[in-house]
Amino acid sequence: MPDTNFDASAYWKDRLEQRFDLTGVGFKRRSAAYNRWVYRVRTDLLDDLFERHEWSSEGKAVLDVGCGTGYFIDHWSKRQARPIVGVDVTEVSVERLTERFPEAEFECADITAPDLTLNGTFDYISVFDVLYHVVDDRRFEQAVQNLSRLCRPGSKVIITDMFGERTVKVVKHVRNRSLTSYTEIFSKKGFRLLSITPLFFTLMPPGRLAGKLAYWIGTLGWEALTMLARWNGPGQMIGSVLYKVDSTLRRRFDRGPSHHLAVFEDVGTE
Repeated sequence: MPDTNFDASAYWKDRLEQRFDLTGVGFKRRSAAYNRWVYRVRTDLLDDLFERHEWSSEGKAVLDVGCGTGYFIDHWSKRQARPIVGVDVTEVSVERLTERFPEAEFECADITAPDLTLNGTFDYISVFDVLYHVVDDRRFEQAVQNLSRLCRPGSKVIITDMFGERTVKVVKHVRNRSLTSYTEIFSKKGFRLLSITPLFFTLMPPGRLAGKLAYWIGTLGWEALTMLARWNGPGQMIGSVLYKVDSTLRRRFDRGPSHHLAVFEDVGTE
């Protein structure tokens, strides 16, 4: 059973107060330099998505859920999205990002809250590395309900998770739900799955989705390969090499061993 007592606000407050950088919101056992390559993959795929579908973000309303240190706020701003709204469960994120991005709006809010109050609807909602931290199934469904309310017909919700064949509890604050679970719940709320793309092959460790032997072999191999990436110098070099490897593998494979990027489109309910 998932740990429904997990306090997301306290967990992220502690992490962001210690490190308000990509290590604070990303893979904390690897350096900021290495994490920058990991995050670059996400924005690369986001740009590819817009190019492939011929979407435009210029002048479009965008909501970034779990805005953290503002990495995706910066990306949406460079893509000339307007207005841009960021929500996070920590005051430290909202306070610092309000100073850094005066052109955007920020709210301290929980996307899983039944009484969530955000004004307006959005053309694009980015939910990167957020929903698998919602370990309570009822709050997860409430989050999807809230996302539906914040959409308009044709809006796109862009999410990262494992999207495997089964739901897996990793640690107390991570519950990777299956693709079937996602599609069932999102379908009930008026969404359809538009696309799914692998993010990582080597930059991040494999998910707990394969057999135990394959998982541990993959994990131990990844740990050995990236051990020196705990420091910025080696992390920059190792991240650069693995970034290129993953770029090649994404062109050959439709699914990968780690996180994927999925897009759900609001098509309304009958």
